[in-house]
Amino acid sequence: MTFYGLWPIASLVNRMLYGIRYEDLKKLTGFSQAILVSNHTTPLDPVSISGALLPCRTWHTLLEETVETPILGTFIRLLGGIPLPQGRQGLQHLLAVCKTAFRYRRFIHFYPEGDCYIYNQQIHVFKPGAFFIAAELDIPIIPLVSIFSEGPFKAHSLWGRSLPLKTIRILDAVYPSGFIRRDAKGVLCTESIRNFAQAVRRIMQDAIDVQGGSSAFYRGKMERIKGIHQPS
Repeated sequence: MTFYGLWPIASLVNRMLYGIRYEDLKKLTGFSQAILVSNHTTPLDPVSISGALLPCRTWHTLLEETVETPILGTFIRLLGGIPLPQGRQGLQHLLAVCKTAFRYRRFIHFYPEGDCYIYNQQIHVFKPGAFFIAAELDIPIIPLVSIFSEGPFKAHSLWGRSLPLKTIRILDAVYPSGFIRRDAKGVLCTESIRNFAQAVRRIMQDAIDVQGGSSAFYRGKMERIKGIHQPS
């Protein structure tokens, strides 16, 4: 009820700011479970990702301190937020949480860069969490890329500055079996998880480059919310 009640307003604002459009939505069909990953380029990315999946919904992973914040954290949980715990033990806890979450929705979304880089078209190094989960559960990673081009609003317009046009393109699923190795005890090799993450990152970067994503709008790393997010 919280999500669908807020959706019309959030969607309208998102479209006014970025003129959002989607490509290859059909690539999201036919999966009973999958991990979604995307580059994190605007504060409204969760709205953009949710729009690609409607009428279905996805879980969204966020910083643990955000989801645990009084009042705001409760609201985020109602919208489908899952906290990301820190450290190796945190990964094991997250794995258990994801197993439960998949009983109710087909997708769980991650931002592997870990931070939001406004309008960025050069994807930063990925953290391994999403790829560890995909490997342990033996489910695919579906990459989504945000690609920016010159938008309809120029500096002389009512907005007072140019705004980009945002296209979200869904790429082919990538399966962990082609990258993951285990040791003699059956434990996932850390290096193979990193290779998996790097391979997906390259695929996403190639998609941005081929489509001519513009870096002209890049504004740098978004500051975390004071009083909630502590320096990493």
